[in-house]
Amino acid sequence: MIFNGHTTQDIDALDEATMNEIMVMYADGALGNKSVVTGLGTLTAGVFNYLRTKDSQTYKLKDILGNVYQYYYNEPEVTASDSLLVFMSQAQGFSLDKFKR
Repeated sequence: MIFNGHTTQDIDALDEATMNEIMVMYADGALGNKSVVTGLGTLTAGVFNYLRTKDSQTYKLKDILGNVYQYYYNEPEVTASDSLLVFMSQAQGFSLDKFKR
């Protein structure tokens, strides 16, 4: 950080919470690595989709990045029963009381 124009006094003046956030950003790669990882993952998925046979499943960025995708995008996991409930709740006259025991 000193080479970015900051002095030692500037760094000493930072509170602990701000310094922890900066350290986490550097450690997690939030300052540049996310775009590199997602860019390479997108290119890899594109090449794999180009080379795959017509009847095989398409590759998505989530398939290529694995756990890194969940870390960067933090999408909640949805179970099959949650998906079914959302689908059924769109039906006309749906009442959740019919499904409670």
